[in-house]
Amino acid sequence: MRIATLSIILGVIALAGCEDPYQPTPRPDYTIRVMPTPNGNLVAIPPSCPSWTTATTDPYDNKQLPQLGCATARNLAMMVEQPQDLVKGRDLGGSSGVTAVGSVLRYNYGQTRGLIWTGADPNQVSNTTASTPLAPSEPPPKKQPNACAS
Repeated sequence: MRIATLSIILGVIALAGCEDPYQPTPRPDYTIRVMPTPNGNLVAIPPSCPSWTTATTDPYDNKQLPQLGCATARNLAMMVEQPQDLVKGRDLGGSSGVTAVGSVLRYNYGQTRGLIWTGADPNQVSNTTASTPLAPSEPPPKKQPNACAS
């Protein structure tokens, strides 16, 4: 009986020294807060990010590091033009079908516009880099049939 009691007491004492030396990995809140200012405007408050050198994590809990995602939320809060867009997005409004059709036709006729503008007059978009233009009266090039299609 004494040996059993002694072994239980020693087992409890031995297990008391087996505490986890790591704190649980923190789960910070990276919510961007949109607050009103005294003049009625809204401002986006970026979250504060934990330091990579001082934030301790438990290597055995298989969770992401607490710093991941903070820079994205912080940069978004700093870049947003109208903070109310983070609360409720704006309506897209109407769009011009002429613009959409024009771009499709330019693509079909091989008259796509490049990304580099080389002209002196910003009102002349025809001076952008482009492939050899086809005459608008010509039909678009025919697509080659797909040999794999059945």
